Amino acid sequence: MKRMIIGLPLTFLLATGCSKSNDYSPASGATAEDVFKTACIECHQPKEGGHYFELDKNMANATAIANKVSQGSFMMPAFPNIQGDSLQGLSEYVLSQNKAE
Repeated sequence: MKRMIIGLPLTFLLATGCSKSNDYSPASGATAEDVFKTACIECHQPKEGGHYFELDKNMANATAIANKVSQGSFMMPAFPNIQGDSLQGLSEYVLSQNKAE
C-alpha cells in the first residue's frame, strides 16, 4: 500500500511535469538566445561540456525542433506564441547548442 501511495503522486508529477501549454511570448527584438534563456532554461540546463542538448539524428534539424516547440510533447509544454522568425531562430539556436556526434 505504501508503494501505491508514493507511486501515485510521482506518476502525477511525471504526467503533468512541464507538459501543459505555456503562454510565453517573445519580446519584440528578442534574440534566439534571449528566448531560450527565458522560455527553456528552466527545464534545459547545460550538460557537461557546456552544451544543452544531445539530439538524435531525427531531432537534429530545425523543422523537428520547431514542431516540438510548437506542439510540445509528453514532458515538454507547447509554446504556441513562439512563431515566425523567433521560432526559426530558436530552432537554429537549439541546433547550435547540440552536442556534435
